[in-house]
Amino acid sequence: MQRHFLIAPLLLLLVLAFTACQQFPGPPTPAVVLDIGHTAEYPGARTPGKVNGRRFSECEFWYEYAYYTKKVIEEAGFPCVVSNRGSMPDDERYEQWAERADVQHLRKREKPGRRYPSRYFPDRVASGIISADYGVYRQAPAMVFLHHNSSASGWRRYNQKSIILANRHNGTPLAQAIADSLNSRCLNHGMPNKGRKCQVQVRYVDASRGGGWLNVCDDAGIPAAIIEAAFLNNRQHARYLANPANARRYAEAVGHGVVHYLRTRSGTVHHRRNNVNEPDEGSFGYARESRRLDVPGAKHLL
Repeated sequence: MQRHFLIAPLLLLLVLAFTACQQFPGPPTPAVVLDIGHTAEYPGARTPGKVNGRRFSECEFWYEYAYYTKKVIEEAGFPCVVSNRGSMPDDERYEQWAERADVQHLRKREKPGRRYPSRYFPDRVASGIISADYGVYRQAPAMVFLHHNSSASGWRRYNQKSIILANRHNGTPLAQAIADSLNSRCLNHGMPNKGRKCQVQVRYVDASRGGGWLNVCDDAGIPAAIIEAAFLNNRQHARYLANPANARRYAEAVGHGVVHYLRTRSGTVHHRRNNVNEPDEGSFGYARESRRLDVPGAKHLL
């Protein structure tokens, strides 16, 4: 009985992965996945005003600089792919950046904040969860969601904590390696942060920001992290990132963190979700706000 209990979810993943071959770009071969957060149409956090003559968003930044993160990882000998949940932007700058990084566009049409279920683990529900599904499809040894943070619509310089979010069972070593790299290369080393270091936070509760993505990766045994170390409404952070040399250094620091993790944690046996029908704090309906929603396709285990 125990053997069948463990094999069943693995067989389910294989079947779903085969189905996804018709919908996801690229071969279902293992590769580190770097996912550019948001889309050019709905770009996420933005600087409140211009810095160094430029106003930019988190999505725009990572379209331009994810290439350098990928390059560090590939030069270390690890296959890597860059993805984005949307379609190819109709903007010449984005097109050039996307071609350089070979961005795999998942072409999901969605409005910001509209939640939908994972195709692999349908009790995991979140906006943008297709990106986590792509990590499962690519059998990622590590998945990094490339984002920036923001705490208000105007400029702020206080109560802003640089963090890397990690999934509960598998993500802390990866997130810590990235945090350590940013701390040693960028934060308080050219990028003012009032002496504070980037910290790791575990996130997994239903309806929490990024929790759905992290849970999908966790269920599949994939270490995952979300980069939220820079605040675009912090003028000093934004000024640092608006400088091309600094921006490249920041992107490369993320890559160096991933490489350090892969080199030091090779052979690690990752935790996988044994019973996809057993609910936990990350299952849809655990959070009060989820119980008020009607999400087509979401699996109710609670």
